[in-house]
Amino acid sequence: TLALGFEGKLRDPAPSGGFDREYSPSGADNTDDRPYVTITHQVGRTIDAENVVIKDGSGNEITWSAVWTGGPEVYAQEYVHIDGFGSDGALDPICEAGQVYVVVLEDDDGNSLIVNEWEAPSDPDLPPGSPSDSDGDGIPDWC
Repeated sequence: TLALGFEGKLRDPAPSGGFDREYSPSGADNTDDRPYVTITHQVGRTIDAENVVIKDGSGNEITWSAVWTGGPEVYAQEYVHIDGFGSDGALDPICEAGQVYVVVLEDDDGNSLIVNEWEAPSDPDLPPGSPSDSDGDGIPDWC
């Protein structure tokens, strides 16, 4: 790089990592059968939990550290459970197909990189008799 004059232009590599997601439209194993998505940091280097931001389609956002209780860093195979309640209550709850959650990596200089975008493939489908579905249509009462 010195010979070609690029020594001042090269930067550290962009953060790497793969994030996977899994949707549970029935809310199985969640409080009040709330539909949720599990976002997992599958592979890649350890990331500062403050630099992983999850945004919804309305522009609301939270950091991974606001939801994750595992410490200040995100290691491969760690995950967050997003349903729009509790620690991630700043985000919209999942109420219909097409709703979006986006995972963004940010650095200390204000640069950002979208590393994953999830779109609900279907409406919620709560089980019969769910405490969150008083009219039995499978859609949560708060929607």
